[in-house]
Amino acid sequence: MSGLGHRRHRELLVSDLDGTLLRHDTTLSAFTVSVINGYIADGGLFTYATARSYTSAARVTAPLRLRLPVITYGGAIVLDPVTGQPRQAQLLPAALVEEVLRLTDGSRLVQPILYVLRQGRDRACWLADRITPGVANFLRARPGDPRLLPLSTWDDIDTAAVFFVSLIGDRQPLQELFEQFPAAPDGCHVVFAEDIYSPGQWWLELTSGTKATAVAALKAELAAATVTCFGDQLNDLPMFAVADTALAVANAAPEVRAAATQVIAANTDDGVAQWIAATSAAASHPGGADPVPA
Repeated sequence: MSGLGHRRHRELLVSDLDGTLLRHDTTLSAFTVSVINGYIADGGLFTYATARSYTSAARVTAPLRLRLPVITYGGAIVLDPVTGQPRQAQLLPAALVEEVLRLTDGSRLVQPILYVLRQGRDRACWLADRITPGVANFLRARPGDPRLLPLSTWDDIDTAAVFFVSLIGDRQPLQELFEQFPAAPDGCHVVFAEDIYSPGQWWLELTSGTKATAVAALKAELAAATVTCFGDQLNDLPMFAVADTALAVANAAPEVRAAATQVIAANTDDGVAQWIAATSAAASHPGGADPVPA
């Protein structure tokens, strides 16, 4: 029986954000906010694992009273949810970053955005004279973002300080680039997927960590007995593999639903919060029914 609702039970809940905890308009419902804040206030262990940056994730999760470290950039950076200071960072091998720069040098269709750590803060860097449609879309969606750092040359950054690489564009040029990528070393992870908010736009991302490694480390740090993960996309599969219970929302990719312990209600129906509320109620009333799946 799940111990949700019991203060001393050490069950860690980790949710993806986009397409899972967030609705399609990237907001949290009042019900979700109430359930999760109540769970945290009762001593429950809850956090998120997202491909977003902390700046972006903190904005959309502002109503939540988070206490545990949060997992960002697909597992590469773990931060304090209050101060935004990195607690753990996994850097990419410089040789791998330099190979990406070589493969994209001179391309008018695909240019990378490199994320680096500078003075304890994450910065998003691109070449100011090589604005592809994908880079333009990225910048257009982030006016005033304090992370933005245009460069005149890649020599202006230390490739050994890069922890995340993002390439945005049409599927075909990214597919061709993906096929040329060298084999990622152990500890690195490549994701190639369509943007769920902009159909037709694709992302090719290379990160130095995975949600799985970050979740496993957090479980050990908290001495949690079990981990329950919620997700919808392929980059959630690694953390599903290390979870005791893996829950896919009904709108999840087929591969994610197939890998899940259970399929719950969709993100638009507050699936994560519904599951937490139902399981907490079942734990408080042991004779009650089990949570209803989607």
